[in-house]
Amino acid sequence: MGPLVREAMASARSQAVTSLLTLVMVAVMCASALLTSGRTVATEDAVLAHLDAAGTRSIIVRAADGAGLTVAAVSRIARIIEAESVTGFGPVVDVRNTRIPGGTPVGLRAVYGLGSPGQVRATPRAAQALGLRDGTGEVVTADDHRYLVTGTMALPSYLGLLGSVILESREPAGGEEVDLIVVLATEPRLVRAVAETVAGLLAAADPTKISIETSATLADVRAAIGGELGRYGRATVLGVLAITALLHGANLLALVYLRRKDFGRRRALGATRGLIVSLLLTQAGILAVIGAGLGIGVASAVVARSGAALPNAQYCLALAVAGLLVTLVAALVPALVASRRQPLQELRVP
Repeated sequence: MGPLVREAMASARSQAVTSLLTLVMVAVMCASALLTSGRTVATEDAVLAHLDAAGTRSIIVRAADGAGLTVAAVSRIARIIEAESVTGFGPVVDVRNTRIPGGTPVGLRAVYGLGSPGQVRATPRAAQALGLRDGTGEVVTADDHRYLVTGTMALPSYLGLLGSVILESREPAGGEEVDLIVVLATEPRLVRAVAETVAGLLAAADPTKISIETSATLADVRAAIGGELGRYGRATVLGVLAITALLHGANLLALVYLRRKDFGRRRALGATRGLIVSLLLTQAGILAVIGAGLGIGVASAVVARSGAALPNAQYCLALAVAGLLVTLVAALVPALVASRRQPLQELRVP
């Protein structure tokens, strides 16, 4: 590979105009794609991240008094493959700081499926309301049941509905009742299907006292936005790639015809057809890598300077790879044409 790369670079330097055209075309292609569909991708990521933060994957099961919903339902729902997490919560019990008689009450819940069993931790807001400066301390219920709070915990965004609360982690075993189950689906598009499966696994004593809230509508909006923006971005990139491929192919085909004697000499000196094809493809690949780097770098600087959002690194890498592949595919036909030239015939050309 070393001699082949060196020869390809020497050939590129000897054909400065053609090489410069190839480099500029790839750079312009990558820059154009990044400045158009790249901005669309960045906007899509920002919009979808905002929608995800609003809980597009959450399913909330609420049980009224007397519903008879037990913690066993948490274990059954946890077996659903499409459920990323399942968390059950017991009824709320008010507690106060034992060192502050008559202090502000805060709700305490048993939690199943979150944290290590035996831990009692408070959200930062709950710790502040109770006057637990370092997040630790003893709290007591109205019937004098005491709990030792061992620290604070930040709840995931989909559990933000709990607000200010203290959570006592327990094993999901036994027949304890729960009045709230929060299920997180693996993907927004699976919310409806998971919700239907969850409804069939609750086995509550009184199903009429069970309500299920989903973010299915929000998930549908997310899918619609992602699909529409994705189609626009793909169409733009494919159009830019197709135009670049045609221009690059025409450029290399002209080069092949202009350098017929050079290829004839190489064939007369023993160069195989495969070597000629490899030489041209290597030359095109080197120029494509340099052009893609320049195009993406300049376009990224322009976007950053304007204050707009930049697409992620994966998009930029995929764009560079696409530029390289398009260049190699466009160079394949001219390379095959060059490799099929007959040495004696080409050497007769004045």
